[in-house]
Amino acid sequence: MHLRSGLKLSSNLAGIREQLSINEGSRPAPADSGVYYHPGSYVPLPGWRSLDAREARLLLTAAPTKEVAKNIYVGDIPASLQAALGALGLQEVTSLEQVPEKVKEQEVLVKELSRQLDDFLRPFSSVKKYRFHRITRALPNRETVTNHWIRDKSVYIGLHIDQSRLFTPHTAYKSGNRISINLSKETRHLAFVNLSLIQVYKMIKERAAPAGTVINADTIAQLFFTYFPGYPVIRLAVRPYQYYIAPTDNFFHDATTLGNRRIDVTIVYTGVFDTIH
Repeated sequence: MHLRSGLKLSSNLAGIREQLSINEGSRPAPADSGVYYHPGSYVPLPGWRSLDAREARLLLTAAPTKEVAKNIYVGDIPASLQAALGALGLQEVTSLEQVPEKVKEQEVLVKELSRQLDDFLRPFSSVKKYRFHRITRALPNRETVTNHWIRDKSVYIGLHIDQSRLFTPHTAYKSGNRISINLSKETRHLAFVNLSLIQVYKMIKERAAPAGTVINADTIAQLFFTYFPGYPVIRLAVRPYQYYIAPTDNFFHDATTLGNRRIDVTIVYTGVFDTIH
């Protein structure tokens, strides 16, 4: 399948196109990956290449709009904030457990960091609506990283939508967006499908899904990847101390640490980030 026009990506970084690659679609999560995936999960196919001219035109834009549900933005955090975050020592952790320990033992620094992060984030939100979500941590060398503990078992979910609030495919665009900052020492990647949920919903309906098929926030990912496994997945390289802003309730995505050797750490804020600067 060919890439369609959908969500747009913009950046003030020189050479952002070089941080993007594309593949030939997705596959059911393998059973022999060393981790347990929820039944019906999908992961990107291996084999990435650079975007061709047509694909770059469809994906990249120089002028993002205030429609947060349709935009992805990538940038660097300021050098002063990089230095302050680096002082936490999270780039040096060697286990998942060390991340909260590092944060807890540096209460004074964390309070000052919260102030600096607020100064950084405030201009991105015209309505000043955002909040700290969490510091995420993930193991290296994982095809996808999002997992949940279900009955004391770590269950990975593959390419997915976040469900930060109740919504339908028709109302997902109202969910706002989030900013994720890479605090790791290595480049991490965001793998995503550049289609909004309403676009996906229409594609499934046009495919003539069987009568009685329920298309909602819980079923739409498996339905899409079942019917359209050949739709390309985009991969965005997010380098250390770079951030992305994205409407993660409104498009399929997951981070990947495949090939990395260090613990992956990010800090995430959710809200309405509608002003690019």
